Amino acid sequence: MIWFIAIFLVGIASFGSQRLWGDDFIGEEAAERSVQSGERPKLNMIRTTQPPKIDGVLDDGSWSEAAIIHEFTQEEPAEGSPATEKTKIRLLYDSNFLYVGIRAYDSEPGRIVAKEMQRDVHLGSEDSVSFSLDTFHDFRNGYYFQINPRGSRRDGLISSDLEDDGYKAEWDGIWYGKSSIDEKGWSAEMAIPMKTVNFDPQIGTWGFNVERSIQRKNETVRWTGHTRNNQVSSMGVAGELENISDLNQGLGIDFIPYATMKATHDSANGGDNDFELKPGFDLFYKITPAITAALTINTDFAEAEIDDRRVNLSRFPLFFEEKRDFFLQDATIFRFGGIQQNPLPFHSRKIGLGPDGKQIDITGGLKVTGRTGPVNFGLLSVQVEGTDTLESKNLSVGRASLNILEQSSVGMIFTNGDPHTNGSNSLAGFDFNYKNSDFRETGQTVQGNVYFMKTFSTGLDGDDTALGINLEYPNDIWQWSIFYRRWGADFNPALGFIAQTGVHDILAWVGHRWRPDFVNSIYLEVFTGQAITLEGEHQSSNINLPFFFMESNSQDWIEGSPLQLMKEQLFEPFEISDGVVIPIGTYSYTRYFLNFGTSDHRPFNVGLDFSGGEYWNGTRTFIGGSVGWRPSPHFNVEAEYGNNRIRLPQGDFDVNIASMNLNFLFSPSLTWNIVTQWDNVSDTFGLNSRIRWTINPGNDLFLVFNQGVDTSNQSWRPINSEISTKLSWTFRF
Repeated sequence: MIWFIAIFLVGIASFGSQRLWGDDFIGEEAAERSVQSGERPKLNMIRTTQPPKIDGVLDDGSWSEAAIIHEFTQEEPAEGSPATEKTKIRLLYDSNFLYVGIRAYDSEPGRIVAKEMQRDVHLGSEDSVSFSLDTFHDFRNGYYFQINPRGSRRDGLISSDLEDDGYKAEWDGIWYGKSSIDEKGWSAEMAIPMKTVNFDPQIGTWGFNVERSIQRKNETVRWTGHTRNNQVSSMGVAGELENISDLNQGLGIDFIPYATMKATHDSANGGDNDFELKPGFDLFYKITPAITAALTINTDFAEAEIDDRRVNLSRFPLFFEEKRDFFLQDATIFRFGGIQQNPLPFHSRKIGLGPDGKQIDITGGLKVTGRTGPVNFGLLSVQVEGTDTLESKNLSVGRASLNILEQSSVGMIFTNGDPHTNGSNSLAGFDFNYKNSDFRETGQTVQGNVYFMKTFSTGLDGDDTALGINLEYPNDIWQWSIFYRRWGADFNPALGFIAQTGVHDILAWVGHRWRPDFVNSIYLEVFTGQAITLEGEHQSSNINLPFFFMESNSQDWIEGSPLQLMKEQLFEPFEISDGVVIPIGTYSYTRYFLNFGTSDHRPFNVGLDFSGGEYWNGTRTFIGGSVGWRPSPHFNVEAEYGNNRIRLPQGDFDVNIASMNLNFLFSPSLTWNIVTQWDNVSDTFGLNSRIRWTINPGNDLFLVFNQGVDTSNQSWRPINSEISTKLSWTFRF
């Protein structure tokens, strides 16, 4: 199967780039069509022979020769108005780096909001500058980079089929950035290595956009695409950097050896001790500047962040995001059908984790991803070790898509392997993804997706197909969406994710936003969803009348729904908690919820969640709250607690979850994060302590300590302890 996938990908890549469109399709013809009236701003790039020193201070003479962007327009709060503070972005490049110099002038530098220093944290409540790069100039995909006045850095992969033109922030690239605050405001310098991004060397024009956030004014200003319908990551409305040439990726090799030492003590099983030394490596090779091969051997993910603890009170499985770097590299290539979570044909989180959630060792993996002409393709093959119940096996996925029109694509996907059983499983799917960011030349966006999938599984020979279609109008004042999805009873994406099978699913919503002077925005939405079995029986429905969200000019917010009409049909008993079983039957009930919170940019912020009403044939009340304190850029703490009080004729029970995060930020390169979590269902307390020292970008030392504690019987009994250290070093050739 894997060889068939590889041959298919090579064939479609060759066909798409050489016969159907021609090698210059993306670089010239599509660009010419998209800039019909010269509305895209252009900037002629300057090559430098004296690279600036990246120290956060714009005092290098080379910056005086840079291309400059200084015309910014508000997206918030007064769309289309001039920026209230001056911003200058300077751009230079040489064969090895793209250099970005930022001068963010501020009339009140003492009021700059910058309380984060950690890598990859959400900076939505911080002063910051973000920019996007479309290195293939295909108006669909790209890279996202962000920095704040304290040097906190964030990056991501942009894909046009993500919600709201978003980006996957889990991706970590190697790049350099530093910031400083002074009497004029703040400044930053960034250097993006050509070895970090993929690009087509035949294309001398890159898509580019940049925006600045000024939090105390709730102001966002942008170079181009400065409407609320767009984001800085909306590559369809980006400007253009011209005259980029003679770039160097060297041999295109990143060799990343690492070693993990792990000591464990299992108090629950007689105090067993274990010590493991595990060496391994990742190897990345750019076959061309646009195509990357990645090899991982003896893979270890000791440094990956832990998941937030959740208790499942539904009939359906919980979804957890991927957080492992190897799988996040070029992850957007494998996206399919515009699907965000359900039903995903491929979810890399399934690889290396057993059905009980425990880790399964990965012997090695190979991944090839890239773009050639209008074709995007990816191939991933991973070998996982066996366990007491599962055989060692190969898990593979292949994906290819062809860019058509200006922002649309058509493609297919294949998967092979079942990570949770010893049976066989494979999947084939086809999709069409449409997007138009200037519908009827109005600046409005219209997008939609159509997909079809079929699985082939041991022991399942019934209806094993899935299809879906959706159309969305995701704009600022009016927005609406309609979905239809159908999943056969035997549809089984073993390498993907699906919540349920054997149903038709219909979803629709319409929303409207107001912007009165006394608040930033008021949003109202009506939502309805229906699930009907393939035999025509009603399974579930949900109607919100209406959902509302209001945000103040200082970014405090409140949301809720005064009336949720729910209806559920159970065709078999459902155990919602130990010994509490909901019997077969039809259940109709009403619920409501109300949440509010203060802005995260405040030194002290709070949130409160409340919901209540009927639940199955009883009642459910939830009260939750959070408290955050950010006294300085070097320390912050956040605590959360939630209580579900459920009263049913079959039995009463409470579900409590508590967590606390403490973050010590010595510098943007040295951080210590402590996460504690507890719930009364598992009756366990967990502590995760994670120190990360980024010696240089790409060279990291991690020290991780995990402690589990049994809290049942009103006691605290340690059940397992684990300490591990991992050193990884990147060698670039």
